Amino acid sequence: MIRASSAAFALAVLLSLVAAQARAAVALPPLPAKPPRGDAAVCFVRGVSSRPLWFRAADGKLLAGAVYGKGPRGVVLAPQSGGSHCGWLSFARTLARAGYHVLAFDLRGKGQSPWPGALAIDRKDLDVVGAVRALRRLGARSVVAAGASLGGAAVLAAGPALTGIAGGLISFSGEPDLGPAPAGARPLLPQIRLPLLVLAGHDDPYADAQTSQGVVDAAGSTDKTLLVYPGDWHGWALVGAAPTAAQCRRAVLTWLAAHT
Repeated sequence: MIRASSAAFALAVLLSLVAAQARAAVALPPLPAKPPRGDAAVCFVRGVSSRPLWFRAADGKLLAGAVYGKGPRGVVLAPQSGGSHCGWLSFARTLARAGYHVLAFDLRGKGQSPWPGALAIDRKDLDVVGAVRALRRLGARSVVAAGASLGGAAVLAAGPALTGIAGGLISFSGEPDLGPAPAGARPLLPQIRLPLLVLAGHDDPYADAQTSQGVVDAAGSTDKTLLVYPGDWHGWALVGAAPTAAQCRRAVLTWLAAHT
C-alpha cells in the first residue's frame, strides 16, 4: 500500500510538471513588433537585399536572423563560435542568386539573439531546429540545415530531430565534441538519417581530415559525403577566404541541387 501511494504521488508530481511546462510554452510572449536591425547596420555593408526576422528556437528562445532570396528550396545557415550571421553574408547572397531561400541566423546569446538567461540549458541544436521550422513557415518546402564550426556541431546534434522536416545536413568543420552538454554532438551521430555533407580543411586544428572522416563514419546516414580541401581553413572560410573557396562553393551548390 505504501509503495502504491508513493507511485501515485510520483505520477501526480510528474503530471503537474508536464502541465506546468505546457503552460509555460503557451505563455511565451509574442515576437517583438520591431524587427532586428538590418544587415546594413549590423554587418556594416551596403546594398544587401535581406529581410530581418525574429523567430523562436524549438524551446521558445528568441532568435534573430536575416532572410535572403525566396522560393521552395531553403538553406539555413548557423554561424561559428563568436560570430554572427554576418559571417555568412557573402555565401548567403551566393545561395540566393542560385535560387535558394536562405535564413542566416544568430545562435542564442550571440549577435542580435538575446542571452537566454543564466539558468538556460545551452541547446544550440534547438536553435537549428527552430530555424528550419521558421524557414518552412516562410514557404520553403525543402530545407537543408548548414552550419560552420560550432554551428556545424549544432547542425550535427540537431540531425536526428530534423528527420521529416529537413532534406539534408551540411557541416563546415563541425567539431563533434561541441554541441549539447555534456558530450557534444558525437553520441548523436549514429542517429542521423538525413543526407550529410561534411567539408573540412585537411590540417584544420579543430576538425581536420581525420576528425571529419570520423564524423562521416559514425553518422547513420546512408547518403554521406566528405570533401577535404588543402590547408588549415576552418568553418565558413572554406567558402570564403580559402584559395579553394570557389571550388568548395561549386561543390556545395552541386550537392544542394541534388538534395533540395
